[in-house]
Amino acid sequence: NLLNPGVILNTNPTVHRENLKPLPVAHGIVDTCMECGFCESACPSGHVTLTPRQRIVATRELSRLDASGTPDDQAKADEMRKIYDYVALDTCAADGMCAEKCPVNINTGRMVKELRAAKIPADSVEQKLADTASANFRMMMGSVPLLLNAVDQIHALVGTPVMKFGAGLVGPLVGLHWNPYLARGANALQPQHMVAEVAPHAEKKQVVYFATCVSRSMGPARGDVETASIHEKTMSVLAKAGYEVILPEGIENGCCGLIFDSRGLPKQGQEQAAKMEEMLMEASNGGEIPILCDTSPCLMRVKDGFKDQGLKKSLFDPTEFVAKFLLDRLEFTNKEESIAVHVPCSSKKMKIDKYFEQIAKACSEQVIMSPVPCCGMAGDRGLRYPEISGGGTASAVAAPPGAAMVLRDPSKGNTTTSWTEVKSSCSEGFSSSRTCEISLSSQTGTHFKSIMYLVDRCTKPKLENLA
Repeated sequence: NLLNPGVILNTNPTVHRENLKPLPVAHGIVDTCMECGFCESACPSGHVTLTPRQRIVATRELSRLDASGTPDDQAKADEMRKIYDYVALDTCAADGMCAEKCPVNINTGRMVKELRAAKIPADSVEQKLADTASANFRMMMGSVPLLLNAVDQIHALVGTPVMKFGAGLVGPLVGLHWNPYLARGANALQPQHMVAEVAPHAEKKQVVYFATCVSRSMGPARGDVETASIHEKTMSVLAKAGYEVILPEGIENGCCGLIFDSRGLPKQGQEQAAKMEEMLMEASNGGEIPILCDTSPCLMRVKDGFKDQGLKKSLFDPTEFVAKFLLDRLEFTNKEESIAVHVPCSSKKMKIDKYFEQIAKACSEQVIMSPVPCCGMAGDRGLRYPEISGGGTASAVAAPPGAAMVLRDPSKGNTTTSWTEVKSSCSEGFSSSRTCEISLSSQTGTHFKSIMYLVDRCTKPKLENLA
């Protein structure tokens, strides 16, 4: 071996076909995975149960054991299934951030959603309940603010320590775990009352406001300085900019379908998405009028699911809409010394995170950006499994030691610092997903809310645009 001194060459001519790592067929979405592990750094639940790579390995192993057919392998498969649902399916945020890190764009979250769906038979009680909820969505979501306000009133009556103790007993029974930053019920969505009169050269414009079911249901948490709901702040900003707001007819019964799809109920999710596409097509005159969606995960859902390409192009996240349409119609004043901003994983995937930083810098002297890929809330999954969104009294698995949240200061490059180091100087935190904001508030002890609160607080109509 003159070319490679010290290297032993194998005399077995078929060694290249032996001792290969088995990669059994498991699921079409993940069968091309080589288990490199690049995805693991983006997973919010890896410290609790499994990373995306480990979910794929576990799914492949179950497939191999089932295909084997031997009594021993079947016994192993049965034993694995006792914990598989929890570690592989229930605690997956299914946000798809793993695909952003994957060299071949494998979305383990999508596989998890399909496996959840496969576990719910078409004639099951769960399917029938989902059909009822979808058909009566307005009634179901209308009850959410009432329930949230009732919980908030109990919290106000008994205090946080007693509420924590009681919620720790009740949470495991009902499958939802309370935390002190749980939202109160939102105020009812109302049509726009007034619009700033604009000068002839600054024509009055129109926008369709897609107020999501989350923003229609959830207001600020107890203890927050804000009391208005997200849609009220959004309406205020648009009015100051001289925009006439169009609410889609029947929006109270509208939903993007994500609430169903994430639970393994794609049929109901697609039904809701189709209804919403029809609503927005009519309200926006086929996509001619821009559409503002106040919740980033819902925006990504409809951009991925809608069929009409023109309609997709007319949909905007709050920060993108402000950056593209409102900067020349509003006067920004720096009213905050230091704020924290978390970009939801959906906004990162849509490549619009730059607008968060742009708008935040227009409203604050110092902006601390969170580089956390995903907060782990995943809709209400963080309330059902609080261990994946920072732990809690009901969590059986502790979050890793260290800072609950690491932040990046754009003015200092890519340097990072712990939340405890900047908490005293950061007055508030902002994002664009109400459920994510609950998780972030719980992790940091600082109220996070929609970035539209910040924009409303720090803007006024430009004088030259006023009539």
